[in-house]
Amino acid sequence: MSHSELPPPPTEPPPGRQSGIPPSGGLGNFGIPGAGLIVPPALPPSPAAPDGVLTGSVRVLDPPAELPSAAARPAAADKLPGGIGGPNLRAAAANGDPAAEYEIAARFADGRGVPQDLTAAAEWFERAGNGGLIPAQFRLGGLYEKALGVKKDLERARRLYTTAAEAGHAKAMHNLAVLYAEGIDGKPDYQSAAKWFRKAAEHGVSDSQYNLGVLYTRGIGIEANLTEAYKWFTLAARDGDKDAAAKRDEVGSRIDPQALMALRAAAQVWTPAQQPDAAVQVKAPAGGWDTAAAPAPAVRRVGPRVEAGQRLAQ
Repeated sequence: MSHSELPPPPTEPPPGRQSGIPPSGGLGNFGIPGAGLIVPPALPPSPAAPDGVLTGSVRVLDPPAELPSAAARPAAADKLPGGIGGPNLRAAAANGDPAAEYEIAARFADGRGVPQDLTAAAEWFERAGNGGLIPAQFRLGGLYEKALGVKKDLERARRLYTTAAEAGHAKAMHNLAVLYAEGIDGKPDYQSAAKWFRKAAEHGVSDSQYNLGVLYTRGIGIEANLTEAYKWFTLAARDGDKDAAAKRDEVGSRIDPQALMALRAAAQVWTPAQQPDAAVQVKAPAGGWDTAAAPAPAVRRVGPRVEAGQRLAQ
């Protein structure tokens, strides 16, 4: 049986699967378009939040082509609603602390302490992203992708995902691959999709592992390779993916038994690449923003300045 004779994937897969990969060589995707991008773990959806809110789309406030610098935008901490947080969080946000700005964005996105406001969340994710915070750039890209709180802008989402992906954010890699597979401008780019699915797969994103297995099986955007397909289906199946397990067994039936044993042994010891801390972590003060002490004022130096290698006179 050739790779083109594999049966197409189910038309209604379990939630969470999305790839933009055509089921039989034509345009299409697995499941419902737009449903199933990886959701960042930092912000669990509130009961009132619409599906997909946390994968990314913030309403764009008629933005320019590029994000403006944070310094060019006036501080708005004094206009925040009372329930958003205490004076320490407000002061840090007003001073341009990206972690504080991210926390405010997260609270608006979750409706935590305040009514959910995705437009405000987008603004504050943008501020934090301008400060170089990679998780904020990922979240903002998701809001633009889904048109949540902002005007839909897939090109802007692509740029934000790319920045986060290049910094090592695995879920941004996956979402970027999906955009390429679906076609940002209406024309799928499966080579770029394969590149980013592979990077995300190497970081342990199971949906990317499954999608990469499909690409290798069918030779879409990448040269067909059944051993590679078996490897990635096997790794996706380790996380309980029944579709991946079925594909693994089907592809495995077409591989030499001795080679199959070697592939199984390799899969047992495989470990994912680690994401850099800066790509996925947002540091908060000890005890959290609502209990942290206000930043201490800068201490004014008195006396002569001591240069490197110099000592003050005794």
